[in-house]
Amino acid sequence: MTSLLNYFGAITSKAATGGAGDAKGAAETVLEDAAFVMARALANHFKKTGDFDRLGKVNVTKTEITQLRTQDLTHASTAIRDLGAVAVGEPGAAGRGVTAARVAALTAGIAGFTKVMNLPRGQIVNRGTLLKEVETDVAGLVETVTNMDDLVIQFDGTEAGLRFIEAWKRARFIVNTGRGHAPTPPAPAPAPTPAAQP
Repeated sequence: MTSLLNYFGAITSKAATGGAGDAKGAAETVLEDAAFVMARALANHFKKTGDFDRLGKVNVTKTEITQLRTQDLTHASTAIRDLGAVAVGEPGAAGRGVTAARVAALTAGIAGFTKVMNLPRGQIVNRGTLLKEVETDVAGLVETVTNMDDLVIQFDGTEAGLRFIEAWKRARFIVNTGRGHAPTPPAPAPAPTPAAQP
């Protein structure tokens, strides 16, 4: 029984770690979006001011940003943020989208992604892969429990054994917790019609 509890606990723990992969993916998307918006605003600003040196550093597409690997994404985003922090006070920058709010959003995106980008390998697996592993583990647990059915019936020699067998059978039933769809109530019977008066 202890082994079963440990097995169940391991499956539950694995299922609970699925959010880390999602957290990294979500943080990465936020950072990519913020970096792209800032880069395009800076590109517009530098083009208008004729600053082609800085324009070349921010003239990137969304695809180029999303294809960057973890460390490269943080480096590129930081470089874009730093250019934005300098340009934000320049004449005409705000009207071209280079604002302190966007610099702050990109800074927050970098910080959020940095927190989750180095999580252990086991915590950043794809959720689909993780769910498949959990499904396989649960199937193994069910098989183990099913195999124990044959063992349990061997305790029928005593009154305590019979009670244990009965408790085991009851524990194997799926209990409706009432969280599913409620059964449709039967239609009310039609009201009786009064007898016709002669």
